[in-house]
Amino acid sequence: MAEKREFLTWILDELPKLRASGLLPEETEKLLADHYRAELDTLPAPRKLFAALLACIGIVMTAAGIVLFLNYNWDMFPKALRIGISAFPLLIGAVLGYVTIARAKSQLWREASAVFTATGAAVLIAMLSQIYHINGELHDYMFLVLLLAVPPLYLFDSCVLSALYVFFSFFLVTGDAEPWRSGVTALCFLPLLLAHLRENAKCAVFYRYLAGFTALFALMGCCGARYYTVLPGMALCGLFIVSGTDLVGRGAGLLKAPWLLPAFALQTILLAGGSSDDGVFEMPSRPGMHELWVYWVFTAAVLLLFFLVFMRRRLSEERALNVLFVLLTLIPFATDMPVMRIVCNVALGLGGIICLRGGFVRRSILLFNGGAVMVATLTACRFFDAKIGVLYRSAGLILLGIGFIIANVVFMKKSGRA
Repeated sequence: MAEKREFLTWILDELPKLRASGLLPEETEKLLADHYRAELDTLPAPRKLFAALLACIGIVMTAAGIVLFLNYNWDMFPKALRIGISAFPLLIGAVLGYVTIARAKSQLWREASAVFTATGAAVLIAMLSQIYHINGELHDYMFLVLLLAVPPLYLFDSCVLSALYVFFSFFLVTGDAEPWRSGVTALCFLPLLLAHLRENAKCAVFYRYLAGFTALFALMGCCGARYYTVLPGMALCGLFIVSGTDLVGRGAGLLKAPWLLPAFALQTILLAGGSSDDGVFEMPSRPGMHELWVYWVFTAAVLLLFFLVFMRRRLSEERALNVLFVLLTLIPFATDMPVMRIVCNVALGLGGIICLRGGFVRRSILLFNGGAVMVATLTACRFFDAKIGVLYRSAGLILLGIGFIIANVVFMKKSGRA
């Protein structure tokens, strides 16, 4: 937001200079100035944000005092009055939302309206449960609250409510909650998420970060430890790696492609674990059908998204590696033989060599380092599996780290001369 404000301010400062030098007609300069000034006015000023923060603190303190007062006298109120008090926050949110939509207010108003409406619905449900003595688990309450938060989420297109939605979705990831609830919660949020992940969408970088947490809670909720989690987990890693490399290829920095490094790290850890222990890719006991169908629907959706994203760009060896790694996770479905240790060792070494070669040929330090990490991980795993003393292991790790640093220095020098 600050970068956009600085950019718009710089343009508005440059327009008079361009007109004075004769490069821009006066009429065009006026139209551009009006356009960019309107864009600048839509951005929340730092002072407004600070004032909004102070206002929120004041509202929270006032609400806390009201809650304490009502809690002290709650049982003395008649039931109708208690229901009316419980519905009051939702009424405030509805009025605020109507004013926001009817008068086409700014994004700050939309954020406040979305949060007030969703919070009002949550308060009303909680108080009605207390008034009528309705028993239930926390995940039952959170599931209902999240479903009621979906309409204001889409109506006001709120970033704050999106973050709260994803955060509270993790309350569904418990041992007693049904897996389908996590799937429904993720499915309700998916269209909004995909719409904001487009390249020129509003708050695209913010929603890229949310996408990773959304995938995490969906994976934990729909699969967890109930079944073969490695398959959808590896597919999600491939999806985020392919999407992240596409973003980096278009000039985005690693902070604007937040999926890439965590997904690559998790993929490497899974392969490294499989190269040392057959239990990583072991098929667990089958759950009941009510859990199994959720697992397969979620896995099929992840695989579909992965291949749709994969087919958007030209095929390369590095991109094909992600497909290979996903296909390798299907081997336990075909055979019970303990072959995954060998397969993971070969896959990790092959992937490292391909990435090293691709990084060297294309002068990509990111790809080169990725290959070096995979080779170093494989070497370290085999090194610790061997019956070697601690002193020799420490010396080997030191040599491996020095070699990694030297390889990067040599690569950077060669890239600089290219």
